[in-house]
Amino acid sequence: MSNIETRKAGAVRIEQTEPQPGEPLRLNGIAANWERYDMGNCYERLEPTCFDASIKADGDKIALLWNHDTAKPMGRVSAGNLKVYSDRSGLCFECDLPDTDTSEEAHALVRAGIVTQCSFGFICLKETYEPPIKGETKGTRVIHLAKLLEVSVVTFPANPATSVEARAEQPKAKARKIYLPPPQF
Repeated sequence: MSNIETRKAGAVRIEQTEPQPGEPLRLNGIAANWERYDMGNCYERLEPTCFDASIKADGDKIALLWNHDTAKPMGRVSAGNLKVYSDRSGLCFECDLPDTDTSEEAHALVRAGIVTQCSFGFICLKETYEPPIKGETKGTRVIHLAKLLEVSVVTFPANPATSVEARAEQPKAKARKIYLPPPQF
């Protein structure tokens, strides 16, 4: 059992840089921003400090994945090739990619403009709900504290509407169970 959530929070940015001879391929991106976004039956907003404690305490465990696939890692903080941090723009990452087929494919697809989005996987530790703003019918789930597990370069970012089935009809705190299949090797 797991309560891992994945999300694409509003507009995100991913960039690749052309390496100089002998330098690794590199991807830079913003995996989440701090703007409110529509989840279907409610809005959701990440507090700008929601990942800070997780990055400080367990940051070495954070990975960069291809499409949230744990069998296709491209970076890890503890390996020294991934940097993850929060700034005014959002949850940012910089990764010097290893010499693997997955990394080369991801870099090529980003360079070609075919893959342009990022996402992130997290466990919510503290949340509150704000009532609807005047003129709106949906409240806002505010994530104050979360354990960051991974950032991902994704072909199809998580569509907020597809997460509705894991939500109550009205926004309120609720235990979530998401069953993930074991990685395929």
